[in-house]
Amino acid sequence: IKEEYIAQYINRCSVYIDKLDHYRRRLMKLAQSGRTDELLRTVRSTELIADERREFYAEFDRTFLGLFPHFVEEFNALLHPADRITPKAGERLTTELRIFALIRLGITDSTHIAGFLQYSVTTIYNYRSKLRNKALGNKNEFEAAVMHIS
Repeated sequence: IKEEYIAQYINRCSVYIDKLDHYRRRLMKLAQSGRTDELLRTVRSTELIADERREFYAEFDRTFLGLFPHFVEEFNALLHPADRITPKAGERLTTELRIFALIRLGITDSTHIAGFLQYSVTTIYNYRSKLRNKALGNKNEFEAAVMHIS
């Protein structure tokens, strides 16, 4: 299993480097042809970053759920029935589930989680607190219970 995920990681890095090179060459062509308006529009656009982030999260979700296929069900079993989280159609993990997926992987520092998900530390703290308050058992043991999801 480790070899499979290492291969996925290496492939993801390779694909990303190729995309960066393609983007660099595209910008170079625009600059060399004097199409500065189009060059500026391209550089100002956040579309590429948004697309890459969506792809990255989709791959993270797929990989994580490959390692922990019952994570959503087991996580929801730790919450009151009315507070359980159901991803939308076409979605594998929600933001809340990603936060706790990272915690399950051992990334517990809110600053690191915030950087990974591109949210503020305060937002991550609020998500964590909100879900801790929805726990069935002892709120102080909620994240430890998440760490035991297999």
